[in-house]
Amino acid sequence: MPSIWGYIFGPRLYGIFAEPDRQESNLETLGNTVISFSSGLYYVATSLAFGPLIVIYLYGRDWLTPVGAMTILKYAVWMTMIGFGARAFGRYFDETYSRFLDIWQNESNKKDDNNHTALKKYDFELLNVTPDYEARSNPELWHLIPDASDAGTFTRGLASWAVHAFGRHLIYPGSVSFLKYIMRSSLNNARKLMVQNKEGKRVWIKTSEGDVIDAMFIRGNANLSQNLVLCFEGNAGFYEIGVMHAPAQLGYTTLGFNIPGFGESTGLPYAKKTLAAADAVMQYSIEVLGYRPENIVLFGWSIGGFPVAWLASNYRNVKAVVLDATFDDLLPLALFRMPGFFASVVEFAIRNHMNLQVDKLLTRYKGPIRLIRRLQEEILTTSADDQPESIRRSTNRINWLLKSIIRDRHSELIRNLEPQVDRWLDMSPAERLMQTGVSLREESQQRKRLFDACSHYLVDFDANHVTPLDPQYFNIPEGRDTF
Repeated sequence: MPSIWGYIFGPRLYGIFAEPDRQESNLETLGNTVISFSSGLYYVATSLAFGPLIVIYLYGRDWLTPVGAMTILKYAVWMTMIGFGARAFGRYFDETYSRFLDIWQNESNKKDDNNHTALKKYDFELLNVTPDYEARSNPELWHLIPDASDAGTFTRGLASWAVHAFGRHLIYPGSVSFLKYIMRSSLNNARKLMVQNKEGKRVWIKTSEGDVIDAMFIRGNANLSQNLVLCFEGNAGFYEIGVMHAPAQLGYTTLGFNIPGFGESTGLPYAKKTLAAADAVMQYSIEVLGYRPENIVLFGWSIGGFPVAWLASNYRNVKAVVLDATFDDLLPLALFRMPGFFASVVEFAIRNHMNLQVDKLLTRYKGPIRLIRRLQEEILTTSADDQPESIRRSTNRINWLLKSIIRDRHSELIRNLEPQVDRWLDMSPAERLMQTGVSLREESQQRKRLFDACSHYLVDFDANHVTPLDPQYFNIPEGRDTF
């Protein structure tokens, strides 16, 4: 028999995967709306970004007095009682929720496999669930140490405040509560379709940082199932509607997941927690799914290239790395978009809190790699939108990543010829094809080999940053040492 506390504080139930969509009662919907609104007000009022301003406003209105505080408390209590009370009554008279609540409460009490299997039939908010796998902490993992900074105490403090107040939200907007609220219905429907139509298996993985990661495993065609494509989303991407669909459409076995703070995954997407989530999913792939690193392809889109590069720097024998619309370093992008007078604070904040240097991470990985550049890229460029297309394309930060890879792996090719890489990047496909022909006998062998390396490592996709990748552009690259 479910307890009354479960009806009040239990997780939100979205539905049952094998049944039609669940319709909440009017009372439950009212309660959830009031709770969401109240939680939003509380988050804004206590945030580092808006909290001080609200305190100043309340002080100016004489609300920071015993009488004013009691008035605020009174409204808060009424909102809480209305929200949780309406939700509890609505749930109590819902047979579907009562059955779910009984199973959910037994999950923590019985630790029974049959009960866990029954719980997996429901789609719900991941609150107090038993994970399918719990990752171990690995002190042997390598982490990039940022260069020492001599910033003063004021700059350090301001940088820390900026990261926690609004920086994390700008870098990972997918973790913002409002965006998750408006995306919830679409994500729930997409997740249900993955389970029903693609026989997806939902997995809950606990990281070494204590976050529970929501993941989805889809087995591919028999002739392609020997390899696993591990998929990493961008800063506003979710596995339900994200990059794993491209390799899945081709028949590859895929595993996608939402980083901490995204979708139903718990926690917040700070760098340390994001990397812990990546390693937890990697451990699950090896120890539970049974894939060796040699059979795992790391596929990342946008900022997802950061955990991909970090995993590749630690699991250096993975089969391949595919990076779509990724940058070399977050700092140039951040400096371009922030006011110039804030530059020293931005640099310290990025280097010490969000040090996403993909190029430096990839220097430890020497295996097969493929970069996909978006020709209409609008996010990873450092030029104004009104600039000519050629200028905007030339400032795409993936260009620097390509040069970094060639410089690290084939220094003899790029020596004294780095501007030729920019020239190749500006060419059309037809012009590039001409450069490889015998008609260019006057070109040095070094330049032709350099262009060959560029063609091997990078392919262009004529789309903007957020356009879903055409599956034909997803190919597992082969290794090549010489050109």
